[in-house]
Amino acid sequence: MNRPQTRDLQPESYWLKVDGQRISLVPHRIALNAAVSSEQALMEGIINLLANPTGGDRSSAIPVGTRLLSLRMAPEGIYVNLSREFSQGGGSSSMIYRVAQILYTVTSLDPTANVYLSVEGQFLNEKHPLGGEGLILRQPLTRQQFAKDFSLS
Repeated sequence: MNRPQTRDLQPESYWLKVDGQRISLVPHRIALNAAVSSEQALMEGIINLLANPTGGDRSSAIPVGTRLLSLRMAPEGIYVNLSREFSQGGGSSSMIYRVAQILYTVTSLDPTANVYLSVEGQFLNEKHPLGGEGLILRQPLTRQQFAKDFSLS
């Protein structure tokens, strides 16, 4: 039987830190109880990000109630499907940072990975922009391209 490889992994959830007018992404390491697959480790990172209350030095642009519907790793990249709450509320800055939080969290084990982001099974792209502001994303998403497209430092 071919079982998924497990090992001790250290995924990170990415939160927002606001310092005056500057917003930055800040990683917080996720403690896992046992050796898990890479896919499970990334799922734990997203679940932590979606369920963990904000406060102190961290905040989030992800709307309350957003749920992870699925996460799948494939040779071409990581597929993330979120609930419709992800696309609701906020302006363009909020939309950019919520995508960044998901993108950076799911690439915390491999910062060069491609990410395919969807809401309720619909890929976010030119035909299906994110939210009312119409944030257009180029799939697959990568940290490097996203930072360039949206001027993240």
